[in-house]
Amino acid sequence: MTWHKSIGMKIILSVVGMILLVNGALAWHFLGIQRENLNHAILRTASQLSETIKKSIQNDMLENRKEAAYKIMETIGGQEGIEKVRVYNSEGKILFSSGNSGEVGRMVNQKTEACFGCHSEAHPLERLETSERSRIFFSEHHGETRGVNHRVLGIINPMYNDAGCSSAACHAHPRSQKVLGVIDVTMDLSEVDGQMASARRKVLVVSIVSVVAIFGIVSLILLHFIEGPVKELVLGTKRISGGDLDHFIDVTTNDEMGHLATSFNQMTLDLQNAHKEIQEGMRNLEHKVEERTRELKATQSQLLHSEKLAAVGALAATVAHEINNPLTGVYTYIRLMERKIDQGQHGAEDIAKYKGYLDTMRREVERTTAIVQNLLDFTRPKDPLRKPMDLVKVMEESLALVSNKLSLTNIAVVKVLIPLPEIQADPAHMKQVFLNLLINACEAMEEGGTLTIRSGYHPDTNTVTMSVHDTGGGIEEKDLARIFDPFFSTKKKGTGLGLSVVNGIVSRHRGKVEIDSAPGKGTDFRVTLPVG
Repeated sequence: MTWHKSIGMKIILSVVGMILLVNGALAWHFLGIQRENLNHAILRTASQLSETIKKSIQNDMLENRKEAAYKIMETIGGQEGIEKVRVYNSEGKILFSSGNSGEVGRMVNQKTEACFGCHSEAHPLERLETSERSRIFFSEHHGETRGVNHRVLGIINPMYNDAGCSSAACHAHPRSQKVLGVIDVTMDLSEVDGQMASARRKVLVVSIVSVVAIFGIVSLILLHFIEGPVKELVLGTKRISGGDLDHFIDVTTNDEMGHLATSFNQMTLDLQNAHKEIQEGMRNLEHKVEERTRELKATQSQLLHSEKLAAVGALAATVAHEINNPLTGVYTYIRLMERKIDQGQHGAEDIAKYKGYLDTMRREVERTTAIVQNLLDFTRPKDPLRKPMDLVKVMEESLALVSNKLSLTNIAVVKVLIPLPEIQADPAHMKQVFLNLLINACEAMEEGGTLTIRSGYHPDTNTVTMSVHDTGGGIEEKDLARIFDPFFSTKKKGTGLGLSVVNGIVSRHRGKVEIDSAPGKGTDFRVTLPVG
């Protein structure tokens, strides 16, 4: 198993992933609180500074000492961290600017964020909370040391026309005017942003260090308490599945892994006992099987002997029946001829009858001889003398031998013969096979028909086939299973041994005989033989 697929690595990655999520959420929350606290602190400082400026210039403004008031604001505006200090009148005209005297006399856009809090209503508001009087924006430029596009906090502080101010000798504003002007203080937030960036870096470093440390600790714990025992269990399982039932796992702990190892060892012990029982059962079973086999062999021998006796009896009865018929005819004609001769009644006509009797006797004796010869071929088959031969040539020779019989029965012969590769076979045996098949076909078509002979080669199985198809009456399906049985025949004539001899010869040549037949559709015999 590869390391990244192990259960230990999956647990480590899961733990580290959860730690990353928790640390990330906590760091994000901590940084948000710190940023909010710093913003509140700087806002409070800016508000206090604005209020300080307001109170510092109050007396100078009451006594109409504008230059002294401007001097104070100029001094305060030049301190580190303060962008500028400006004063607007109630119409938004800049009366003073510590950072840029060129702004004096300009009008401030009341729709900007600094003024919109009061001037968003139809009538300007007179009082506004401190948080709503501040805004944070980016400064486009400010000096050479503070950089460009840094954040700036701005806070406005209205100067109200209170009782002391409206009764001063220099006062040029009516008592109904509530707000005389606004002090606008802007402070540089670069230091605050630097502190926030430093805090983010520290939190990131602490998170990375903590994740790496936890990763190492969790890895050591898992490798010692889980990965090692699990590997021992896996190794033990493989050895047990491989047949090593003597392998046990050392139990070194009392935790779940120790209990699992103990259970594994108990399972191994149970498997050993079960294996011993199975082996003992197999030995007993083998002994019983041997006994039963000996009994079955004895019984089978008895059955085979009984079957052989029964087969010999059936064969003897069949042979006796088949031979008895022609011998009865021969005996009858012999007795008739003896009686005629003893009576002295034999003239020219009787001589002709005697010749007919003798011809009938000859045919019956030939039939008896054929029965005996086929029986000998069936019971004592000769081993084929194999040699290279042309199967098509043997079929042509067999057709020539039965050509007269084919002509007499008005059978048309259709030959679809293609050249075949030579095979190793006994030509005499093959001629006997084809003659039996051709004679059977002739006897099946006593009133004429068509005999089709086909040859074929099958390179996929390296075999050749020779087919003999007749258009006779066909064979019933129930008789197809017995067509090769000795002395079984569907014809009135014949001994019933021809197809049995054919099947035996082809089988001894490592071939097979197949038959396709149906009533009224003729019969097709296919002889298949191997090449070589």
